[in-house]
Amino acid sequence: MNNLMLITVTPPKMTTSKKTSDNLGTYSAAVVTLAFISAIGLLGFSQEAKAETPEKPAHLVSVEMVKKEQVSPSIWLPGNVISLKNAPISAEQTGQLLWIEEVGSQVNKGQVLAKIDDRHLKFQLARQQSQVKQSQANVDYLTGQKARFLKLREQNNSALSEFDRVNKDLTIAINEVAALNISVEQTLLALDKTTIIAPFSGNISKRFAHVGELITIGRSLVQLVDTKNLDIKIAAPLSIAPFLKRGSKVMVKWNETLLELPIRTWSQAGEQASRTFDVRIAADGLALFAGTAVTVSLPKQAPTEAILVPRDALILREKETYVLTIDDENTAKKVSVLVGQGVDSWISVTGALSVNDSVVVRGGERLQSGEKVRFIDDTKEALIAQVKSL
Repeated sequence: MNNLMLITVTPPKMTTSKKTSDNLGTYSAAVVTLAFISAIGLLGFSQEAKAETPEKPAHLVSVEMVKKEQVSPSIWLPGNVISLKNAPISAEQTGQLLWIEEVGSQVNKGQVLAKIDDRHLKFQLARQQSQVKQSQANVDYLTGQKARFLKLREQNNSALSEFDRVNKDLTIAINEVAALNISVEQTLLALDKTTIIAPFSGNISKRFAHVGELITIGRSLVQLVDTKNLDIKIAAPLSIAPFLKRGSKVMVKWNETLLELPIRTWSQAGEQASRTFDVRIAADGLALFAGTAVTVSLPKQAPTEAILVPRDALILREKETYVLTIDDENTAKKVSVLVGQGVDSWISVTGALSVNDSVVVRGGERLQSGEKVRFIDDTKEALIAQVKSL
């Protein structure tokens, strides 16, 4: 930094008018000289400050070349995540509700969801079991009587009508015991139904009753949702039906996530009012809530040529999807794209891209348009040389 030297100029004491004029000229020259020296010092200070400001380092990135291949043109449609098993679990017996599972609880198949008072059924079961014992005693007595009459009949010491009467009473008693045993089994089944169990594993999303309420048969108690076996349901136009293939993978986007999921099935009949039909995409095991809104890319035409970029080149934001290209001066440029069908680790896009454009595949998370970049192992130069050699 240049050192500035301040010069204090004291005008001489003026005695005559001529001398005064000469002194004023001398004073003016000194002021101009001081201003010139100050300007030179400030200029040098500015240049030194500018030289001391560090230049922002270039971002380290890896790039791939854009290519063109045949893919199926697609259409993006809204979809909803649904559960394959989503049912209200109802009561099958009447009684006071003693206990019910909390909302949000994760339950397994066979786990208890609610408990209904079963005391009246236990009393009914005890009464029926005593009737079975009474009827069984009658069967035992009549069985013995039949054996005695049969022995007397062989000795021709009893009337045939008496034997027939005992045989008839025994048959009636046996059937009565059988009927009572059926009643006992029904009561046991009713007792089992006072404990409501989960028919499948899932999560309790709603409760429709509270402890202490009198519950009747058919009353809904809880809503059980399977959170593992999920589908994505799309109302698709009938015109795309010929281009669907069971098991083929399509792109699914929600928030800042892009996935490739298989088509599971679709309806063979459409809705007359909307001219749409249901398409189901398998989404098992995804960390999604039933009811989540997504968008799905479905094929709408026969295969045609399209621009492809690596899947890692896509940068997903809430309001747009874009890639970062690198020009000849190693400067990043943002290019907005529309995403289409996926082909292995590549994906078709529509935007201001050309074949052999360089797109960033790694290191672009914090890279902004207009910033300088440098390359990992001179990847870009190697790719350009490879393209020129073709």
